[in-house]
Amino acid sequence: MADSQQTDSSRNDDAQELRKEPPWIVRWFWVGVKLLSRRIDHEDVVEHVREEGQLSGRYLFMIVMSCAIATLGLLLSSPAVIIGAMLISPLMGPIMLMGFSLSTLDLVALRRSVFSMACGVLGALAISILIVKLSPLTDPTPEILARTRPNFFDLLVAVFSGLAGGYAVINRKGETIVGVAIATALMPPLAVTGYGLAVAEPAVAGGAFFLFMTNLLAIALTVTLMSRLYGFGKGHGRSTTVWQSVLILLVFAGLSAPLGLALRDIAYETTVNNVVKANVLTPFQGKRARAGDVFVSFPRDAPINVEVTVLTRERVPGAEAQLQDVLSRKLSGNVQVAMDQVLVNEDRDVERAQMIKLAESSLTAPLRAEVNELKVIAERQRTEAEVRNAAAFPLAAADIDAQAQTAHFFGAQSPDFPVSAWRVSEEGLGRNFPAWQMTVTPPVVEMPLIPFAEGADDLDAGALKIINDCQWALERWNVEAVEVVGYASTAGAVQRFNNQALAYRRAEAVASILRENGIAATPVGEYRAFNQDQEERVLGRQRFQSVLIRPSSP
Repeated sequence: MADSQQTDSSRNDDAQELRKEPPWIVRWFWVGVKLLSRRIDHEDVVEHVREEGQLSGRYLFMIVMSCAIATLGLLLSSPAVIIGAMLISPLMGPIMLMGFSLSTLDLVALRRSVFSMACGVLGALAISILIVKLSPLTDPTPEILARTRPNFFDLLVAVFSGLAGGYAVINRKGETIVGVAIATALMPPLAVTGYGLAVAEPAVAGGAFFLFMTNLLAIALTVTLMSRLYGFGKGHGRSTTVWQSVLILLVFAGLSAPLGLALRDIAYETTVNNVVKANVLTPFQGKRARAGDVFVSFPRDAPINVEVTVLTRERVPGAEAQLQDVLSRKLSGNVQVAMDQVLVNEDRDVERAQMIKLAESSLTAPLRAEVNELKVIAERQRTEAEVRNAAAFPLAAADIDAQAQTAHFFGAQSPDFPVSAWRVSEEGLGRNFPAWQMTVTPPVVEMPLIPFAEGADDLDAGALKIINDCQWALERWNVEAVEVVGYASTAGAVQRFNNQALAYRRAEAVASILRENGIAATPVGEYRAFNQDQEERVLGRQRFQSVLIRPSSP
């Protein structure tokens, strides 16, 4: 009997233990969720999301136009053009509908959102492939290559965009701006996918499409979590919420694994490149040498390959093996090094003295003439080396002729060198070598904007200097015809035609100067009353109080 009473008492204690309240942080969390959901008109939000996410002619047209602009921006490697494509992308609607339908378990809305997204993707891919096929520019630009190797940071961008998008839609505030962030995560990878298909590069297309799908799923599932937090789909019970959360976490974990590995590989390659560049001159300590081209490749299941060119005054035997040993120890792995030692400014004084001594002892005129010729050649080589070393800017190639005293330098791409810096470099070389004809051809880059005061169409001294720099660059590029595009901001606008005329007058003011200097210039006034205020908030108002010079297509 006593044992039975003890058993009942134990059971009562267990029951009381099960009835204990959850921890305080859990209770406060659910209280916060209820408070958030009370402030939201759930039916109005769901109706708005359904309306924005449905397939329509406007949606298809805008997504095709957005992808077309993004593709052109990628081919031109112009971030400004790519940002412009983001401003008109309508991808936010179907993604929001997809996220909310997953939250409310509305399968009809889910099918509708998937269908809208599929139609938009097919239209975007079609226009991207068509533009690349018709374009003479098909080389992969840095903007294209940046979207072919997705990593974990790209997933974080998509997650934060999804959080911002869900919050903006639920609270009905700032949806347009947040839509730009979502389009930034989706439209460029989609355009790069079309580029990869057009140029028959499966690796490029596959990597970009994987990035697109990763961002799409991450944004949609993040919106699902956000909507559940605000009480959407609460009629399905807490168990459904738990299963949805577990499923979403599993999807995020599955996406994070390959992206994390890709990020690790990128970090490893960056570390290896830094180690190689820091140690490439180790075998040449105490020697006058400098590194030339350094190329590092990472073949699968093979040693790291390092190809390096060293410019040195004195050849160092065994330098290749020594560098290979140093890199293998520092990188804790197998490294294969291929080194080319290029002799520059060789010291031929001893050899020349011996030749002169031999010539004078034999008194043979032919030998003396040969020695003199060697002396002239050596002096010419030294002068050419001095001229080359005087070029303190990124150099792609150089054509130096000491006999004719001419030097033509071809600059390499560098974000630190605007057009004005290249012109200053040419003028500096001319002052340092007054007897020489110095020419610097800068790399082809976008021209700097020529600023105007607000509401003005006259040129000040700063603007005239920029025009002179642009004219100098056009002459170096052998450009004979340009298009001069004038802009006008919305500040102080009375009506569209006033700003259109102001933009044209600004373009004509610059074009007239170019025409006086022999360059065919066509002025164009550009003012878009529709949505320009949004672009000004993104790019800055000063961007639309300026003039841009760009070469005309042949």
